[in-house]
Amino acid sequence: MKLLYKTIKEHLEYELPKIKWSRFIGNIFHSENKEEAERYIHEIEQKYPDASHHCFAYRYEVQMNFDIFWTATYSSKYNKVSDAGEPANTAGKPIMSMIEKNWLHNIILIVTRFFWWTLLGVGGLIQAYGECAKQTIAHTKIVEEEIMKTIEFSYPFDLVQTVRNLLNKYQAKIIEEKYEEQVTMKIAINSGYRETFAHELFENSKWKIKL
Repeated sequence: MKLLYKTIKEHLEYELPKIKWSRFIGNIFHSENKEEAERYIHEIEQKYPDASHHCFAYRYEVQMNFDIFWTATYSSKYNKVSDAGEPANTAGKPIMSMIEKNWLHNIILIVTRFFWWTLLGVGGLIQAYGECAKQTIAHTKIVEEEIMKTIEFSYPFDLVQTVRNLLNKYQAKIIEEKYEEQVTMKIAINSGYRETFAHELFENSKWKIKL
């Protein structure tokens, strides 16, 4: 079974109508690691240097597990939220809540606030940050991507065609390939195909392939 997860591919910016003169601007990006996420945060900080707060939530490295009923469930290995100076749990958590409600992974959502001296209170902040995140997600295009795993293995030259046929069958992507005494290969394959692919790899090569 091919395993897919929901994410976004294109950057989008959305601004809420002003709330008691405060501006809330959402920016959402596809991000697959900490370095990418931090780069996007820096970009928004540079774009809006006069803003009062740049609050965010991001998660990446999607994982698939099974619950006690063997139903597939998805989570992200790495998760981070930031209130960026707002009262605790009034910004980062509401943003993450909207990400989770839409089952999105490998993304960062930053909500920038310009404060205009009218306090919103804890409840008002939670609602404003959550609504900005919600509308930003609603205006972006959600896509499905494969959950990929990497496999490294080596094999004799006489098995090149056997391996190529299996790569095509399971739509695997070659990341790296080296020809020395044997062929060494690193591939990316859908997580749902990994075990079946490995089994056929061994069986069709008469156990000559080394993982």
